[in-house]
Amino acid sequence: MNLKDRLITNGFDHIDILLIDDQGEQTTVPDITLHKVNNLEYKLYLQPETIQYHLDKEYPYFEAEQNSIDGREKTVKGYVLEWK
Repeated sequence: MNLKDRLITNGFDHIDILLIDDQGEQTTVPDITLHKVNNLEYKLYLQPETIQYHLDKEYPYFEAEQNSIDGREKTVKGYVLEWK
């Protein structure tokens, strides 16, 4: 099951994702409507096989390796911020 399907299964629909890398840099990916996204891993530059899910926590998040523009990999945590 991919990231999008896991999020939908856990009741998420319209979200923002706050990405925090291993250096503490933060980026927000706003206004994601999950049923309209084809490949969320691609959109976030994530390596799908590295994703670890922590969606049952008080502040749900996932961890994964992300490809950066300069070609190096970095570890990110993606916190799911839900629109109500």
